[in-house]
Amino acid sequence: MEILNIAGAVITVLMGCLGLFFPQRAAAFTGLTAVTIPGRSEFRSTFGGLFLFAGSIPLLTMLPATFLVVGLSWAGAATGRIVSIFEDDANVAKNWVAVLFEATIATLLLIGGPFALLLQTIVRH
Repeated sequence: MEILNIAGAVITVLMGCLGLFFPQRAAAFTGLTAVTIPGRSEFRSTFGGLFLFAGSIPLLTMLPATFLVVGLSWAGAATGRIVSIFEDDANVAKNWVAVLFEATIATLLLIGGPFALLLQTIVRH
């Protein structure tokens, strides 16, 4: 299962590299535009640096808790997108593909040890 966790973190790092080093490609990937300098900065920071660090820390520490946090973050993104689909009348194929992508990365990061840690934490409280 650990290899799946690592795969999820590596994909997160790759997404970060895309945003940090290729903001225009990240914009095309997300269907957004980065036509201003602040827009490109946003891609480099949020889609770049944030994702790069979020994926790197689990790989550096190999702690289930770090995979858990990043996996729950991806699950939160998928949840937010689902809310948008229904609340914002955004029921388009691209959004459902994005939900599937985000949920898949979340699953990769959470499967095995991180999920067990989550269950332990819930049961303890």
